[in-house]
Amino acid sequence: MTGDRPQSGGRTDDEQVRTSTSQTSRRLVLATAALAPILAGLAGPAPARAGTAVPGTTDPCGRRRALVHPATTSEADWEDVVDVLQHRGRLANNQVYRMGFLRQDLKVTSYGYALTPALGVGSFVSFLRYEDGKVMMMGDMAVTEREMQRVIDILDAHGITQTAIHKHLLAHDPAVWWMHVHGMHDDATYLAGALRSALQATGTPPGSGVPVKKPLDLDTSGIDRALGAQGDTEGEIYKIVFARNETVIDHDRILPRMTGSTTAISFQPVGKRKAIVNGDFVMLAHEVQDVVRALRRGGIDIVSIHSHMLTDDPRLFFLHFWGVGDGVRLARALRAAVDRTNVSAAVALG
Repeated sequence: MTGDRPQSGGRTDDEQVRTSTSQTSRRLVLATAALAPILAGLAGPAPARAGTAVPGTTDPCGRRRALVHPATTSEADWEDVVDVLQHRGRLANNQVYRMGFLRQDLKVTSYGYALTPALGVGSFVSFLRYEDGKVMMMGDMAVTEREMQRVIDILDAHGITQTAIHKHLLAHDPAVWWMHVHGMHDDATYLAGALRSALQATGTPPGSGVPVKKPLDLDTSGIDRALGAQGDTEGEIYKIVFARNETVIDHDRILPRMTGSTTAISFQPVGKRKAIVNGDFVMLAHEVQDVVRALRRGGIDIVSIHSHMLTDDPRLFFLHFWGVGDGVRLARALRAAVDRTNVSAAVALG
């Protein structure tokens, strides 16, 4: 009788269930394996430990993208850049060659105070060579409104992009804008030549080398203790720097720790151990309002909040600030804001 025969080619009902379950399990394993790269891409790369290189990460489609590491260089490797710009900078950590071009031609005042160009009124750029032979130039240029459009055109003609244009000061005269720039090329001298052409379209004087340190009417030891970090004199200012603890990537290239992702705090003495404080904080999005709140509670003014790069990962935001008062008191207020961010001192307090 048909009711007594096993169905489906001689298999029992229990055998069919086991077979169906096995096939379903195999399909689930295959589907999960296929989705794994996509899910990993959506979740994003695991955070890197401070000071370590990221071996690679994924794009939004789950594809691996190779990251390029900075190469080790020496002072001699940048002599051709020095020759083009007729200006000597300094090499940091055998990777980043930094140059500053101060706007000594501008007599900038803000709220009745004359600002030394070392407070940030100038063009500051970094050159980095990478392991694939490419050279990156990044930094910012201080330009007047009359100079700005001409400088943009010159940089654009050389393939140098503008990644941000904004103010670093509140009310000031003459009006100065800060233009952040980024360029990549096989030849460092090409980038240096583009920068030279842009600088020549401004009133920036020829470079005069690294600023000479001068005695400052500031309690620098007290400022160091208040901020928990050791600063250094740069010309007529005292400066303390903190760097993000994350590994920062831009244009699929790992940025050295002190490049493009620092909180820089500058003190310009104005007499009787009082100081102007000016500079910027580097933050992730969730840290921004905590920093704003801490600064305002300390009586420090907010100048602007913006980005400096276009393709940075993690996405970074920068807050520029201004304050005048006792240097140590201001340092304590700034420390409260520093503590709201994932940074550590470039030079720890000994």
